[in-house]
Amino acid sequence: MKNIVTIYYGDDWDKEIPIKNEATRKSFENWHKKSFEQGVEMYRSSVKWYDAVSGVFKKAWIFRDGKWHKIEKDIRADLIYDKVGGAHNYELHDLKMRMLENSKVFNVPLFQTFLNNKISQYVMFGEFMPKTFLALNDEEFYQCIEKIISGKVVIKKIYGSGGFGVSIEEKGQLNQEKREYPVLIQEFIQSTGGIPGFSPKGVVADLRMVYFNHKFSYALSRVAKGDSLFTNFHQGATAVMVPVEKIPEDAKRIVQKIVEKLHIFPKALYSIDLMFSDDGKPFVIEMNTTPGLDLLGQFGSKQQQDDFFNDFIGLL
Repeated sequence: MKNIVTIYYGDDWDKEIPIKNEATRKSFENWHKKSFEQGVEMYRSSVKWYDAVSGVFKKAWIFRDGKWHKIEKDIRADLIYDKVGGAHNYELHDLKMRMLENSKVFNVPLFQTFLNNKISQYVMFGEFMPKTFLALNDEEFYQCIEKIISGKVVIKKIYGSGGFGVSIEEKGQLNQEKREYPVLIQEFIQSTGGIPGFSPKGVVADLRMVYFNHKFSYALSRVAKGDSLFTNFHQGATAVMVPVEKIPEDAKRIVQKIVEKLHIFPKALYSIDLMFSDDGKPFVIEMNTTPGLDLLGQFGSKQQQDDFFNDFIGLL
């Protein structure tokens, strides 16, 4: 049987089960079962359990018969699915390149290292994004704040997902707590209508478009909870799938320009998140090079889930 190993950062060998978030865990459980049905063994292993000399993982988790099991044996991967958090990409870049000598790695390390940080994304796609500034210290921070014309400002760490490391603050009431630099300071997009022509009025909602090897895979909208301004699933948002014909043409044109830039990487999985101003103008908020499986698993149709999984298995 061929082997797929999903890699992540950290060490959870002392846990009873891996993956803290239940929705994410169930999505991977489903993939482990579907892989096995197609004659493929799927494992989950910390990047720290990789032996670069022999080119094998020394231990891993595997989901079988409704339970997670710990496996201690040499596992040589035919395909490595990289789910390591972006903050560790530079630290682990050389090791991942070593992995590439023995296995297929998806996304490739160069793609992850270069594009899974918000500075690179702004350099690449800034023409489609809200005005953004970089601050390395307090003095630069307040200089950047003065350049923001919106009443609220969005403050982001360079790495992070799920809305963690992001704050939305009133310019006149900035949190005075000590900040960890560097940070990005971004104009706030006033959005109370979600996706034009699709979302109910008065909601805060975004649009996520997912691409597999530069081919459109699916789209969904994450809807903020209550009075929250955060559309992240891990911040309490819910989601609804968006039919391709309901995606505004302006958004499609912007995203297609980004996709064309990314074609230098022959194979890649990524999502592009957009918000729409109250007058309907689309803005790219960020790109994610490790989009989660949980939203598709919970809100996507069986056909959408099967198509996405089959694209993934086709990498072998």
